[in-house]
Amino acid sequence: MDIDQIFLEVADLINGVPGIKWIDMDFGQLDSDQRPAVAFPCALISIDLPDTNDLGNRVQKPKVIINVKLAFDYMGETSVKTAPNYRTRALRYYGIVKSVYIALQGQRIGTTPLKRKSQMEYARPDRIKILDMPFETNFLDDSAR
Repeated sequence: MDIDQIFLEVADLINGVPGIKWIDMDFGQLDSDQRPAVAFPCALISIDLPDTNDLGNRVQKPKVIINVKLAFDYMGETSVKTAPNYRTRALRYYGIVKSVYIALQGQRIGTTPLKRKSQMEYARPDRIKILDMPFETNFLDDSAR
């Protein structure tokens, strides 16, 4: 298993989620002050290896963190003063978040099933809502053998 294979498998799983219009590697597309060059809602994927265990014979078992950044061009109102049908419509993005979670949680990519580590969301002043959802797994890296 290689990092590029992990990326492709995660992207394929997310591609099955209705409503996601753009899936790509996270190159900082959302970090600019200008309008991001993505279609919303989008999923941006980054992969980190924060820790590795040497198994001998030039083989390692890295801990893998796959961060799925979901971004929504947020429209709608959620104030308690807003009519319930408008609030419900404004909160529909949570359905896509849940669908991405369901598509990834427990999938065997690497040596262990994916496990969501957290879910954090934040908003930008331009009403783009961003949600980070990191998943953890491991894989055997024998490429140095």
